[in-house]
Amino acid sequence: MFESLSGKKVVIVGTDSGVALAVAKQTIELGASVVLSHDSQDKLNEAMESLSGEIEAKTVDILNEDSVKAFFEQVGNFDHLIVTSVGDRNMPRSLLVEMTTETAQGAMEKFWGMFFVVRASLKNIATNGSITLTSSVSIFKPSKMGGISVIAAANGAVATFGRLLALELSPIRVNVIASGLIEDTSIWSIQSESERSDLTKWATAALPVGHLGQPEELAQAMLSLITNPYVTGVVLPVDGGVTML
Repeated sequence: MFESLSGKKVVIVGTDSGVALAVAKQTIELGASVVLSHDSQDKLNEAMESLSGEIEAKTVDILNEDSVKAFFEQVGNFDHLIVTSVGDRNMPRSLLVEMTTETAQGAMEKFWGMFFVVRASLKNIATNGSITLTSSVSIFKPSKMGGISVIAAANGAVATFGRLLALELSPIRVNVIASGLIEDTSIWSIQSESERSDLTKWATAALPVGHLGQPEELAQAMLSLITNPYVTGVVLPVDGGVTML
């Protein structure tokens, strides 16, 4: 059982995936008020239609410092920050020998987005609150597919950033989720039907858990981090056991 979040305000950055919606739904069920954010008002409208409870939706461009600062000024005081996706909209894939500087810089936007968001949040977050960032299991298990060296490096930067902030920002707790492949995410959405089918078959046959990750499963891991006051500085793999293969 998760600790009640009654009276708490949770800010969720990145609502273009099923994970963010699953987190929002579960935090609301635990009694929290929720602030959703995205750079697209249309995306926010879609999200709001599928949720009910004490919830707000605000637009923000996480790669624009002024936009991020203005966002947190509007949010006001809050307790927990969850960043579910930053920079995944780019998903640059290129072998290093062919990689352009523009592609490499685009991949690193995942780190810079996290940086802008966390830094701007510090004026408003409660001292007994928490920050949960999202990285990738690629920091533990390199992909054989190739072409993701820089985005994996960005995920590594996010993980290191989070662990060091756990000391620097104490008593605010900072943790990182290193997720495996999850259905209904920005990465999943750019796959073709045949690619999705192949991934599903692979997960069923190869992963110890026998299935691809579901948004609700990743959301549960995030909730465990924000509700447990004795956990900080953790990089938690939520990957179905892929690192053991």
